[in-house]
Amino acid sequence: MNKKILWIISFALLFILWIKAGPFQSTEEGSKNDSASTSNEESGEATADEKSYFKSHPISKETPDFAAITDVKERKQAFFEFLTPFVNEKNTLILKDRERLTSLLNSNKKLSTKNKKWISTLREDHKMSKLDNYSKDDLKALLKRLDIIPVSLVLAQAANESAWGTSRFATKGNNFFGQWCFRKGCGLVPESRDEDADHEVRKFNDARESVFAYIDNLNTNAAYKALRSSREELRQDKEIITGLALVHGLELYSQRGLAYVEEIEGLINYNKLWRFNRVQPNQEPQ
Repeated sequence: MNKKILWIISFALLFILWIKAGPFQSTEEGSKNDSASTSNEESGEATADEKSYFKSHPISKETPDFAAITDVKERKQAFFEFLTPFVNEKNTLILKDRERLTSLLNSNKKLSTKNKKWISTLREDHKMSKLDNYSKDDLKALLKRLDIIPVSLVLAQAANESAWGTSRFATKGNNFFGQWCFRKGCGLVPESRDEDADHEVRKFNDARESVFAYIDNLNTNAAYKALRSSREELRQDKEIITGLALVHGLELYSQRGLAYVEEIEGLINYNKLWRFNRVQPNQEPQ
């Protein structure tokens, strides 16, 4: 009986910790090909490669004062024109890595030391375990995470989470997606935060970093495994990856669940955001 009570208490504590972590914890259950052990404090941090990229590719344009644009149509257009290049930039980098990984998958040659190191870095960046040797299945598991997020989905969530770029988190912290962090001083404290909560809304150096972190989050977080599975099916069926096709994988992004998904879906449809999506060549390993 005592063992049973201890088991119940342990399970309850684990459940409470899981609820507290929320959808931004970057761990994922599954096989060795789909697992990670990243703490909340590290969740969403830019990778070493990204930090190097940001440093070598500085951006010059400043974030517009969206609140000062009183015409709604003009504000929306300015919002789309500002964020879309950052999404395309990130997706271009992803597709470049994806093309290289696909080439390795389609090759019968043994992986070189250089390619093994590159794959290990990619797997680590995508919250997957590093291995001494990689099978075709290991590469396919990485390929599942290494893929684009449609511009339409990014713009819809950014508009929703940042109130079209006018929220305090967007204007003071360059955070357009409500991303959390868990170190004291890492961001802005939400005014409505519960007394026992310790999360903050992360601060970024600029909007591009926020976009990159958001896409990384969808590509690595356990909460969005269904989204990645839907995306993989689209790839296999040689279908275009769209925001409307992936939106139902966002039920865990907000506590509002399905209502939140329907709101994002409505934003995509009402603003015809599919017009911003890029049609990408579909190259999959045979």
